[in-house]
Amino acid sequence: MTRRIGKLAVRPARSGLYRPGLLRGAVLALPLLLAACGGGAEKTTAQDDATWDQFMTAGEDSFALGRYSVAATQYRKAADLALVRDSAPDIAEAGYDLAVSQLAANQPAQALNTITATRQAVALRQTTPMPFLDLVEAAARYRLGQYAQAQELAARVLTAGDRAAGMRAALVLGLAADHRGDAAGLRQAEAYLLGQGGGGRKTLSMPQQQIQQAALDEIQARSLRGSDPARARSLAEHAAALLQDNGVYRDMSRVLALAAELARASGDQPGARALWARAAQSAAAQNKTSAAILPAVPSSAVVHPAVLAVPSVGTSTAGASGADVAQDDAAIWARKAGDIALRPFDTDNTTP
Repeated sequence: MTRRIGKLAVRPARSGLYRPGLLRGAVLALPLLLAACGGGAEKTTAQDDATWDQFMTAGEDSFALGRYSVAATQYRKAADLALVRDSAPDIAEAGYDLAVSQLAANQPAQALNTITATRQAVALRQTTPMPFLDLVEAAARYRLGQYAQAQELAARVLTAGDRAAGMRAALVLGLAADHRGDAAGLRQAEAYLLGQGGGGRKTLSMPQQQIQQAALDEIQARSLRGSDPARARSLAEHAAALLQDNGVYRDMSRVLALAAELARASGDQPGARALWARAAQSAAAQNKTSAAILPAVPSSAVVHPAVLAVPSVGTSTAGASGADVAQDDAAIWARKAGDIALRPFDTDNTTP
C-alpha cells in the first residue's frame, strides 16, 4: 500500500488489517458472511483509511499554521483510531506527530509522556526500531535540561542508519555536549554532519541540505568558540541566515544569541547587543503568537525542525517547562541587548 506522506521519512507499510475470524455459532456468523459477500468489510476498511488520513492531514495543516493545540487534537484522534485498528505503524506515526506538536508548543514534558505511551503501544504490536521516537525524546530531554540523557539518545539515533533523523540528532548531541563541556561529543556531532555532506546529500532536497549546513555551522561555531571567536561568529551568522530562509525561527533565535555571545568575545559590543536584540525580539514574538494560538494549554524525507525548538546555550533549564525556558531566553537576551523592548509593536509598548 502506498503510504501517505507525513513528518516521518517513510511510514512503515501496514502488515495487514485485523480481520475477525468466523464465529462458531452459525447464527452469529451469518451477518459476517453476508457483509463479506456484499463488500461491507472492504468499505469499512476504506472508510477507516480515509478517516485516519483526514485526521493526519488536518493535523499537518494546523501544524503548518502554528496552531499546535489544534494539531495535537487531530493527532490524538488519529492515534485513537490507530488503536481501534490495532495498527502499529499508524500508532507510531500519529504518536510521533503528536509529540512533535507538543514540542513545538513548548511542552517537552507532555512530549515525553506521549513518546512513552507510543513506545509501549507499538511494542505490544511490533519490535521494529523507532529512531524517530528516540530523536523526539532526545530533543525533549535537552529542552528539560537533561543533557546526559539527551546526548545518549541522540548518539543512539546516529547509529540507526536513518539519515534524516541522524542529521537532527547530531545537532541535539552537539548542543547537549556543549552544555556539558564535552569536546568529544561536539567532535562526534561535527564528524557525523561532515560525513553526511558527501554522497548522502544527493538524496536531500535543497531546504534539507540548507538545514543540515546550518546544523554543521552551529556545531563548528561552538567548537571554535574558545579558539577563534571571530570565525565562530561568522559561522553562527551564516547558520542563522539559512534557518531564516527556511522558516526555522526557533533555531534561528538560538543561533543569533550564540552569534551575539561570539561577537562579544571578539570585542564587538555594539554588534553583540544588536544580535541579542534580534534574538530576543524574534523569540518574544514567537512566544506571543503561540500564547494567542494556545489559550487552553500552558516528513516526507526530513524530520520536522520543531523537534529542535531548543533554548539558548547558557540558559539553565533544570526544572523549567518549555514555555518557561522560551520566555526566560527572550528576557535574558533582551537584558543583554540593553533592556530593549521585547514587543515594540504592542499597543501599550510599555513592557520591556
